[in-house]
Amino acid sequence: MNLMPVLTLLGVTTLLPGVPALRCQSGKIEAVRNASELPLKWNTDKETCEVGDGCQDLVMLLENGPQINLLISKGCVKIEDQEPQVTWLRTGPGLSIVSYIRVCRHSDFCNDVSSTKVLGDLPTPTVPGTLSCPLCLSEDGCENAPMQVCPAGSTHCYNGVLRLRGDNIITNLKVQGCMPQPDCNLLNGTKAIGTLDMSEKCGLQLGPQALDCNSVALDTLRNVSELHLSWTTGWKTCEAGQGCLETLMLIQNGQEFHMVLSKGCTSAANREAQITRHRTGPGISIITYVHVCRHRDFCNDLSTTENLWTPSPDTVPGTLSCPHCLSTRGCEHAPMQVCPAGSAHCYSGVLRLRGGGLISYLKVQGCMSQPGCDLLNGTQTIGPIDVREDCGPQLEALKCQYGALEITRNVSQPPFHWTAGQTTCGVGEGCQDTLMMIENGEMVRWIVTKGCTTAEDQEAKVTEHRKGPGLSVTSYTRVCRLGDLCNYLSTTAPLWTPPSVTAPGTLRCPLCLSKDSCENAPMQVCPAGSTHCYNGDVRLRRGEIISNLRVQGCISQPDCNLLNGTQTVGPMVVREECGPQLDSALTCYKGVMIKFGSSFAKEAVEWSALSTKVCEPKELCQETLLLIDVGPRTLLLGSKGCSGRGAEDNSGISIYSRPPGMLVASYTRFCSSNLCNEASSSSVLLNSLPRPNVPPPGDLQCPVCVELFASCFQSTNFVTCPQGTTRCYKGDLVLQGGGVSSKLSLQGCMSSPDKSLLGGSRTIGIFSTKELSEDEERNDQKPLGGGASASSLAWVLGLGLFLALCL
Repeated sequence: MNLMPVLTLLGVTTLLPGVPALRCQSGKIEAVRNASELPLKWNTDKETCEVGDGCQDLVMLLENGPQINLLISKGCVKIEDQEPQVTWLRTGPGLSIVSYIRVCRHSDFCNDVSSTKVLGDLPTPTVPGTLSCPLCLSEDGCENAPMQVCPAGSTHCYNGVLRLRGDNIITNLKVQGCMPQPDCNLLNGTKAIGTLDMSEKCGLQLGPQALDCNSVALDTLRNVSELHLSWTTGWKTCEAGQGCLETLMLIQNGQEFHMVLSKGCTSAANREAQITRHRTGPGISIITYVHVCRHRDFCNDLSTTENLWTPSPDTVPGTLSCPHCLSTRGCEHAPMQVCPAGSAHCYSGVLRLRGGGLISYLKVQGCMSQPGCDLLNGTQTIGPIDVREDCGPQLEALKCQYGALEITRNVSQPPFHWTAGQTTCGVGEGCQDTLMMIENGEMVRWIVTKGCTTAEDQEAKVTEHRKGPGLSVTSYTRVCRLGDLCNYLSTTAPLWTPPSVTAPGTLRCPLCLSKDSCENAPMQVCPAGSTHCYNGDVRLRRGEIISNLRVQGCISQPDCNLLNGTQTVGPMVVREECGPQLDSALTCYKGVMIKFGSSFAKEAVEWSALSTKVCEPKELCQETLLLIDVGPRTLLLGSKGCSGRGAEDNSGISIYSRPPGMLVASYTRFCSSNLCNEASSSSVLLNSLPRPNVPPPGDLQCPVCVELFASCFQSTNFVTCPQGTTRCYKGDLVLQGGGVSSKLSLQGCMSSPDKSLLGGSRTIGIFSTKELSEDEERNDQKPLGGGASASSLAWVLGLGLFLALCL
């Protein structure tokens, strides 16, 4: 199975159900040849794609005097169709680069290019000039490169490395040759051709070569029956001199195991791949794998547990019984298990893992062959991961107050109060209280966030990030583990003081404190001591707090530094942007995620985009996440990109259908600053969903199905619906927009008597929607609604309403 938390499909346009999977020509070729051999021909293999994929032809040829480097990539891709296109990235004199790209879906094997003739004629040789340069085109080195007389028009010698990254393409091509201009710009700014990412480094940058390494951080609990596991990863470019690291840790406890995987860059010394068996049972078993390398890009290429882990053989039962638990939440109701023969003691402890992109508290209870708090036999580090073990009785999971709130009030209004929800934290986590106040003239913005945290305990602390005249920013933070619900702050009183009267100055500035725009901001007379007008965008990020606050007001110094360098306030990441760029075209993350599974309504998964896009003027960034859980099967459909004109800043959680039947819910966000559509996991939706008790089975039976690329027609997967459900739902949702154009087929149990699943909504974030239920005419072809207007929903919960105000 694939452990990659998400399937990120960049620029996908999905197809309607019933369209068969394409077959494509497939192959990868990289070769350095003599230019006299042109034109070159090739033969390739064939492959069957996933439904919705297209066929790609990608040919790139680099000419360097008498030599050429040819790269060919053919196969299945998820990017949009593209008409055949020949592009000259550079036409000489000297070095020349030409590419051909095509993506098609109209027939099998439509990517049928088989010769360099598709590129056309290469530049004709020119008379020799006076410049001589080294000649090199190699994946190895250029230490003994011969000299060549450059063609007339060449003025500089190029010395660089082309880094080419794509499907099964990992190439560092060393290039030395003749160029008509200086600088490191052989590619003329080109960053990608089809699925091929391209970059270059030149001159002094060539020092010690920076490696590219596989990169991922995974932390998962599984059943032993799911072994062996495989995974795919992202990648990152390291700093010069760094190596590639991979660390794997597996803990087996009965029929469960916990896996931690960390891959990335490291400054640690090279280390041969090493397997360590810290504990081999009977009872709990632990094995780790650590590898650090620098001999090539992506040398940290472990992709499966197959050669590392052998499940413990069946053993005869002994006479000892112990509680059994392997959990990141707690072990209050751990069941008893009969230990295998040879077990002599019951273990109960917490492993705290930190490093390599991971922060995890794992509660362990099980059978051991020896006493003591020494599950890891004294081990304290595993690669980049620090490991600590505690067997005290105090490490049960805390309950904390939980919620988030943003509100603007008049500065003269007295302190206000709120009530919060509750949540059970992970073992070892503490409770946090964060209150932030931004005061601007007669207005004050309050931001509250409460919940669980892995941060160390911190006494209540008030910080003045900026103290007038004019704009002021103050915060209150606290982290505690004193007991359940110890983050009990419920009022703004710690930060509220009666407004002071200050003498007016001579400066006048616009006054604005808004999540929208400041186009018609009124002018205010600034207090004495103000010398500049501030105009910026304050960005707040922390789970359910995702806010872009537009601020204009009076300040006592220039520059974009309202926060005096502050980058975090409690768990919130704080950033600011200022100046003319606030009104220019935005750059947004771009990508489509499609993920099928069985537990996405309970466990968050990564939601990332590997590319960006510059939007049109007046367009916003958007991210839309749709969750559909029918019981045995769950779909997550996400889109990031530009919004289209006419959208407004807003964010919200919408629940269309809720348990005890199908769960259908969405998270949407439209925002107006660069890369603000940066939610990194589905927790932005899951943290806002109710956690109802699971009712017992009822009398109703329904087919359950969710399919994006196929139909649920004649589904035979029936389930017994929970008590409280009243009917079976069967219908289709037509979705368009945000890189998606598809019909989504649904069947499941419903608790609402309404025939409509979406309550008449015609939009879900960026998606235009049309519902075709079994009670409606399937041939209704009315146009889909568009835009990003507010939906008419059965129940809508806006972000920031988790705390109930007590005014």
